Amino acid sequence: MYVLAVLLAIAGSVIYHLSIKFVPNEINPFLSLSISYGIALLLCLPGIYYYGGSRSVQVLNWSVGGVALGILGIELGFLLLYRAGGHLGMSSLMTNAASTLLLLPIGLWFFRESFSITRMLGMGLSLCGLWLMMPRK
Repeated sequence: MYVLAVLLAIAGSVIYHLSIKFVPNEINPFLSLSISYGIALLLCLPGIYYYGGSRSVQVLNWSVGGVALGILGIELGFLLLYRAGGHLGMSSLMTNAASTLLLLPIGLWFFRESFSITRMLGMGLSLCGLWLMMPRK
């Protein structure tokens, strides 16, 4: 299941970045995202009935709003980044590396995730990679 989930996330990311790169510059970004959310809603509705787990809205907490805010930030950010001339591969890699650098210490401090020299080296490599990828004039 883990490998399938990773492959789904990779495929979704590739489709997402290719699609959002081609959103016409003339369209209002919020209209474009609203229509995309509507389509995503329609695609999610059947999953409510076919996937296990509680269907009670009362079980939900603040995280649903956080996910919505995160989705909007990611999608609007990439849409505007690509409109500003961001490169398809570099933009994704740069933002994911930066996100990882922020999430690693959060995982260590708040979720007691394990720490290792390998992870520390990975953070260092990510910082070097970010520095190398930064646009220069």
